[in-house]
Amino acid sequence: MLEDQFTYLTMAYSDIDMILLKNYLSANGIPVITREKGFGGPIRSIFMGSFTPAHIEVFVKESDYDEATRLIDYEEFSAELDEELWMEEEDKPKKSH
Repeated sequence: MLEDQFTYLTMAYSDIDMILLKNYLSANGIPVITREKGFGGPIRSIFMGSFTPAHIEVFVKESDYDEATRLIDYEEFSAELDEELWMEEEDKPKKSH
């Protein structure tokens, strides 16, 4: 049995979504593997065009799962950005007119 097995993270519904997600997680040090369900891959693009729906399962290592879910959680990410911007605004000196 593998020590750090891969676990299901999310489903990508197009090749573009999968590439963006994979690159984003990889840039944050999280390796990703994918598996397509049903008819897919390059053959799908040839027969059905490049913007057809896909069902691509995205997996990450169990040890990276919590960090990966945090990274793809838009609401949490957005709240962190808002907090960082608020703190930057508080640190700026006030201009008096």
